[in-house]
Amino acid sequence: MNASIQFSLILFLLIIIPGLSGAQPSEKQIIGDWIFHPNYTLYRNAENYPGNKIVPPKSRFQRFKTLGEPIIFYEQKPTERLTDFLTPSKLPASTFTIELWLLNHVSLPIGTMISARGKQLVNAPSWLLGYYGNEVVFQTNTRHSGSQMITHQLKKRGWKKYWGHLVGSYDGDSLKLYLNGALLGTTPSQGELLLPDDVQIELSSYLSQEPYMKTSNLVKAARLYNYALSENEILQRLEILQEKVEAGHLFQDTFHFNAGPYLHYATQNSINILWETDRLATATIKYGTTWPLKEEVKLNKPAYIQEVTLNNLQAGTPYYYQVIATSTDGSEMDSGILTFGTAVQDSAAFSFCIIGDTESRPHINHRLGEMIWEERPNFLMHLGDITDGGMENHKFEWNYEYFTGITAAASRIPVFPVPGNGESDLYWYQRYHRLPAPEAYYSFKYGNAEFFMLNSNNNQSLQKGGAQYKWLKSQLAASTAKWKIVAHHHCPVSSDENDYGDTWKGKISDQGDLKFDDLKPLYESTDVDIVFYGHVHAYERSWPIKDGQVDQKNGVIYIQSGGGGGNLEDFTPTHSWFSTKTQRGNHYCKVDVHSGTLSFKMYDIDGKMKDFLELKK
Repeated sequence: MNASIQFSLILFLLIIIPGLSGAQPSEKQIIGDWIFHPNYTLYRNAENYPGNKIVPPKSRFQRFKTLGEPIIFYEQKPTERLTDFLTPSKLPASTFTIELWLLNHVSLPIGTMISARGKQLVNAPSWLLGYYGNEVVFQTNTRHSGSQMITHQLKKRGWKKYWGHLVGSYDGDSLKLYLNGALLGTTPSQGELLLPDDVQIELSSYLSQEPYMKTSNLVKAARLYNYALSENEILQRLEILQEKVEAGHLFQDTFHFNAGPYLHYATQNSINILWETDRLATATIKYGTTWPLKEEVKLNKPAYIQEVTLNNLQAGTPYYYQVIATSTDGSEMDSGILTFGTAVQDSAAFSFCIIGDTESRPHINHRLGEMIWEERPNFLMHLGDITDGGMENHKFEWNYEYFTGITAAASRIPVFPVPGNGESDLYWYQRYHRLPAPEAYYSFKYGNAEFFMLNSNNNQSLQKGGAQYKWLKSQLAASTAKWKIVAHHHCPVSSDENDYGDTWKGKISDQGDLKFDDLKPLYESTDVDIVFYGHVHAYERSWPIKDGQVDQKNGVIYIQSGGGGGNLEDFTPTHSWFSTKTQRGNHYCKVDVHSGTLSFKMYDIDGKMKDFLELKK
């Protein structure tokens, strides 16, 4: 064979054969890149999401579609299925990488799985990557090797305790499974993937243990590549994802609010509004009692977190407002028209709702926020543990969890918070609130009531001679309010099963936090009516208590409301002398006040009233 013929044959093989086999892609590509975020809104005329967002993927067939038989995963049926969000012809037939970016901050076993599968599910999926409980799995089904699988039991949840970058790759010779850049396992596998004629991509979630949880609460991003990423490429991708989380960015490369707009501390003539953008921005705040909005405030210094106090407002008046943010590159974003009301006149009736321990479940505090919004309270009291542990190095708990869940309600209902142990360093708590000095504790008047909001993280400060104790004593002594209400995070009295002694193992309960031994007599001697607190993730109401016994005429009522989203807790096996109502479950409370009547109700997450109390003076 002469040289020219050999050259032509080699050229033919190099050009034609790869095209016929399809074994090696001609170009490395990202086939699918998806962002997931639960874009929570309220109902009807209040149904607007403030600012920009990335909409999670949807099926290509919205009017009519068949999902096919579900995949049972760890003996669980899927609670949510997303199918047909990628054209089947784009699915790689040979080498590929699939990744999931997960945030799992709940205590109960949940899971998710992404797969390429036939609608009829006659054979095993072409591939799947999944997670359930504390186990991860990656499986492929090829012509040469058949079905091959890697599984791994996790000892730790992941980066920053709760984040997992789960990656499965197939290079034509082996499949590999990674978590947060570490190789968990590898197994040999060869040949093209078995892609059935009716192949579809499906993202399924297995969330039966968390009834209000959605895929977008667990899965934050997913990517499909048509080649096998190297270990170094996986680490580089992880670093990019981690940087977004550290900054609290919800959407990649999209100018957006990652906090708020968030109302707090409303008075008769002012209100505070706070928001955060994913990049430096200036802002214009428009507001007024009618459209078009005639008043405005401009913030011309670029910042990430911005806050403004609107002053010279009218008491007991509904207002409209709008935040328009402009990034330093000229991009503009509009919150849409939102609403708030100023504090009522001193003699007017008012109502407020109470929530505590929102912590790690935005799907729960959003659900409660929906019901609270339907009540149209004047304000919302938050009893602390806004986050599960949103200290300085856990900023994401504020953006991905608290603001994600609460903004729909808190962009229209002003919040009055106290700090819990979940934000005890006050780092982000003070940056996300503008409260009266020293911010960690403060008081305010509303109608004919006065509220005393304490920071119960500091033991010495609450004891006789401590700064808060002396402040509270003087404030209570000077108060002329009809109703005196105290709020803090930790429990003066509680029937919790194990926070104050393991009552299921024969240890006698202290029946509350001993740090309040000095404060309880102060409450009793200064005519405090009710003390609200959270910390224990359950509901409990006491009898009126004075001098360590029930006193229905002169006693103080203690109400524990910690059911906003933390891991639920339980009670002692026997009745506590001070307790008149206990309830395990997520819930919120509502208080209505007019003149000498105070009406209190507690509702569970399904909207059923579980407790009622009326006080008269």
